[in-house]
Amino acid sequence: MKAISPRYPTFVIHEGYDRALALQSVGEGWASLINEVFDFIDQNKIHNVRIIQVKEKWGGLRIYTDMMHDKLDAKIADVQKRSFVICEVSGAPGKLRNCNGWYRTLSDAEGGQHPVVTQP
Repeated sequence: MKAISPRYPTFVIHEGYDRALALQSVGEGWASLINEVFDFIDQNKIHNVRIIQVKEKWGGLRIYTDMMHDKLDAKIADVQKRSFVICEVSGAPGKLRNCNGWYRTLSDAEGGQHPVVTQP
């Protein structure tokens, strides 16, 4: 099988992501959020839903599944929302910033030189 960079923005795996691939797909600072979702899946025995994409988009974490599941969808929505205040690099408190046209959520230490973006 050909190796593909897991950080490629359209990397969809219909067979489903495992925890390790999901963790490789975004910055280390969001590892706790990824682990939270996979722990939730394990604790609630949600085995009929697959995570098919994990990525950063517009400065926030995105997790896509192959089917709807009310409890899991609510958990993913919560984690995605919280990603906008956690530095994707370090895991420290972060802010959404405009980094030369790219939106990233970064701490003051990681991205303090870039302006903060006010969310609507």
